[in-house]
Amino acid sequence: MLSQDQLKELIAENDSLQVQLEEANTILSIREEELAILKETAAGAIELQSRLDIQLEDLHSMQNQIGEKEQQAEGAEERELELQHELTEAARLQQQYNELTQQYTYLQAQLIDAEEQLSELKRRNLLLQQIAGKMGELESYLANTVMERDGLLTRIAVLEEIALKHDVNAGK
Repeated sequence: MLSQDQLKELIAENDSLQVQLEEANTILSIREEELAILKETAAGAIELQSRLDIQLEDLHSMQNQIGEKEQQAEGAEERELELQHELTEAARLQQQYNELTQQYTYLQAQLIDAEEQLSELKRRNLLLQQIAGKMGELESYLANTVMERDGLLTRIAVLEEIALKHDVNAGK
């Protein structure tokens, strides 16, 4: 049978464990909010990766168009040399060449823009990978916190059982 002092000590320890449990639950709640934020960030990373893939496809398409336009420009120059004796045809070929040059310049500008966007997306992707690593650390910390909470709950259950037995024995 427990003495009055032992009973008070158990009650004080139980109160202390209750406070610790509340603190653990508060920390768990905060960690769950942080985890939700990190999951949203990871979803954004997936979306950014998808956009990056689409932009890469567009970039390859633009590069192919540039190659085709360069070939067209080279062909136009060759035809211009072959047909220089016919002024009308030469004027038409010159106009075509100028248009192709403008298109080439425009496509080059688009390519530069796409490369800058790709660079920015790669930077963001690296940042998101770092965030995902941090999220893994937080998930591990959360798992540890849950294990600690479960241990505390087990201890509380044992203490409550002991207190119940004590109350039953004290009532006899």
